Amino acid sequence: MASAVALAVYALRSFPNHRLFQRLWRPDPKALRGVAGMGWQIGLTTVAEVGLFNFSSIIMGWIGAVQLAAHGIALQVSTVAFMVQLGLSNAATVRAGRSLGRQDHEGLRDGALTVWGLGFLFALVTVVIYLTLPEVLMGAFVDPADPLRPQIIAIGVSLLAMAALFQIADSAQVMGISVLRGMQDTRTPMLMAAFAYWGIGAPAMWLFGLGLGGGAVGVWVGLVAGLSASAIMVALRFRHLLRQV
Repeated sequence: MASAVALAVYALRSFPNHRLFQRLWRPDPKALRGVAGMGWQIGLTTVAEVGLFNFSSIIMGWIGAVQLAAHGIALQVSTVAFMVQLGLSNAATVRAGRSLGRQDHEGLRDGALTVWGLGFLFALVTVVIYLTLPEVLMGAFVDPADPLRPQIIAIGVSLLAMAALFQIADSAQVMGISVLRGMQDTRTPMLMAAFAYWGIGAPAMWLFGLGLGGGAVGVWVGLVAGLSASAIMVALRFRHLLRQV
């Protein structure tokens, strides 16, 4: 509630010429339908992705308690780094929407390439950290007195190596989906994400983690496969739409 009030005050003070929050008693059915349509599609896209990560934890729990502990820590470390990617993706949505509104084909293309490039550069930074300091990162989350600490850290080191690939794939797909949202394209990316996560990622986690005996690393191979598939599809979608702008 406090955040919503703060944002409203900020918007009113920053954009006085836009006459925000006036005549709220007169709803605009067309605008409401448009926002609701994009909203539920974006929501289902998020549900599909979050569901994939929850499913990975379930599979990891079947593999073993130590693997699940290492998995949880590796995901937490990855999530902290992903917050930067998420911030860039929000900026990408705004930039794409403004360029689309101006019918600025070149600006739309350049903005998308810029945010993809920035995301990739930050992902490279995290790759270096994950590959050079895995024991430090994993050890920060485990009690030094825990007798399972060596096992958790050993498994976590392997998972952080996979997290390096994960960061690059996740950055590419979240930037792509966000740019498409700025272009008001949400239905097709939703279907693409659902297929990538649950048609490719989830089966791959099961296959490599359990079916082929890859264990914890195999589950992360599936995560990387799903996110990579999503990244490729949304990039191709953006290229297709850019030609039509």
